[in-house]
Amino acid sequence: MQDLENILSKFQEIVSPKFSYNLAIQSGLIKRSSSQLKGHEFAQSLVVPNAFLDSESLNSLAVRMRKINPECNLSAPALAQRINTDGAALFMKRCFFKVLREIVQNTAVNLEDLPNFKAFNRVLIEDSTMIELNENLSSMYKGRGGAASKAALKINYIFDYLSEQTVEIDFVSGNIPDQNLARRIISLLDENDLVIRDLGYYALQIIKSIEGQKAFYVSRFKSNIDVYESIDSTEPLELAKYIDKHMYDGIADIEVFLGKEKHRVRLVACLMNEEAINKRNRNANRNAQRCGRMISKKKLDLLKYSIFITNISAEALSSEEIMAAYRIRWRAELIFKQWKSCLKIHLFKGYRVERLHCLLYGRLIMVLILGSINPLLMKYAFERKRELSCFKLMNYIIADHAFAISIQENKIKQFIDRLLEEVPRRLCMDKRKRLSLRENARSGVSYYNSQEYRDLRKNVA
Repeated sequence: MQDLENILSKFQEIVSPKFSYNLAIQSGLIKRSSSQLKGHEFAQSLVVPNAFLDSESLNSLAVRMRKINPECNLSAPALAQRINTDGAALFMKRCFFKVLREIVQNTAVNLEDLPNFKAFNRVLIEDSTMIELNENLSSMYKGRGGAASKAALKINYIFDYLSEQTVEIDFVSGNIPDQNLARRIISLLDENDLVIRDLGYYALQIIKSIEGQKAFYVSRFKSNIDVYESIDSTEPLELAKYIDKHMYDGIADIEVFLGKEKHRVRLVACLMNEEAINKRNRNANRNAQRCGRMISKKKLDLLKYSIFITNISAEALSSEEIMAAYRIRWRAELIFKQWKSCLKIHLFKGYRVERLHCLLYGRLIMVLILGSINPLLMKYAFERKRELSCFKLMNYIIADHAFAISIQENKIKQFIDRLLEEVPRRLCMDKRKRLSLRENARSGVSYYNSQEYRDLRKNVA
């Protein structure tokens, strides 16, 4: 696969002795030509994953650096003097942006397996994940307070579900709410993009900005927002009753107007099954008790529905397809799980911010590289009537040191040949009756189940 070879060869070039040495001098990581440290061993030891990331120490880093470059015989204290500098952090930051610009942004793969989303240019999913840090880092990365750590970092991630391609990845202080990050996506939007995010990013002004870019969105409905029947209405609706009035076979698909601005949206709602309703009620009551307040009747009445808002027309996507579209947001949670399970991106030792940035940028670079090769291997698997398991692939690359060896010994072609052999044999999802997330999206499977609805109505009657 030529595209796969191009990606890995470009990555190899970025962590090569010549490029890394020049970048290390420019960044201030290397200040003398006689330095044992040449840059490439520093980059490779931080970037190329290994099976012991959860117990990574300065000593283990120093050992791996010497294996890469025998002339670099640093002790752990000597490495600490290098890694705890602004020059080291700047070096890794520049490596990260080099990968982002020259590999990720120049790689485009059309998987062409989701025909029901063909009306959209991209399907952008945005979500964030939290990482707790050493409390000594709280001056730069404040935590959310309460029982959580005093220091925390939030990684904000945007990717295109159609191509499985990273669009943007960034990190901020853990106490910054998602809503404050919601506007960032606007500058990245193209016409006919579809944005899917959870309620943490909800803001009516951002929704209007998305529409202003001639793009689309699917969001959950926020229950404390007033809803009006028409632009001329003076009194907000009792939404639960209004939905029930317009429900047909378990689904309501209506035009309503939100907030003081009375912004027109399409609202899609479906009645949940009895088990889901009871679970929602328990969780809502528990959260209300924890905060020392009573849950409002308005919110309680709405808990029996899954409610979504969108600006996509019924001709473009049906009610069931709108709900199925929102369901693919779960892909972000699966990606975060892979990062934490395989790349241990939530585990960082040390209390110096420079060391944190070096380690973090190293793992984010590997996130970008794996995110770039995933679509190519997914397409390769699709051609063989299989679906790639990104979790298995990530585990395979980390556990097998063949990737690190191929980078060091310039054996990219041999590594790719072996990887392609393993895809259908060991790196695809196991065959099972339960559909994968992508199969659900392809089939338009949503929260709604007609049989469950009929059973629920029968019980209520």
